[in-house]
Amino acid sequence: MSEEDRYEVFVKRMEEKYPKMFANPYGGFAIGKGWWPIIESLCSNIQSHTDWWNKNRETRPVVEQVVVAQIKEKFGGLRFYYDGGDEQISGMVRMAEAWASHACEECGAPGTSGGKGWIRTLCPPHRAEADARYAERFKE
Repeated sequence: MSEEDRYEVFVKRMEEKYPKMFANPYGGFAIGKGWWPIIESLCSNIQSHTDWWNKNRETRPVVEQVVVAQIKEKFGGLRFYYDGGDEQISGMVRMAEAWASHACEECGAPGTSGGKGWIRTLCPPHRAEADARYAERFKE
């Protein structure tokens, strides 16, 4: 299966599993496959929290459904932009973004942020590959 096919399978799975979260146009997943498990875990926790809280809401306010606006990598970090939610969901998002800042965007292994050119969070083997591509492209 090609990388493009894997991406399409991932997108379809997320949209089918979390139709409320991906109800509006959101720009896709502009992240590497190493961060897909982080997004899957985050979406699962967000939807579980929202559904549970609203099911038992007689004595408390409703948690507005989270709707994803954009998911991307920026300056080596995960950015998860959304509407709705509450403080607990905000904490979940911050935790996922922190998790991603220590996980290789390509494979999910422990990684660090940096690099030549584009800043990304990568493990040592993927960092070496990215640096070699950069050196070849710009003939360092």
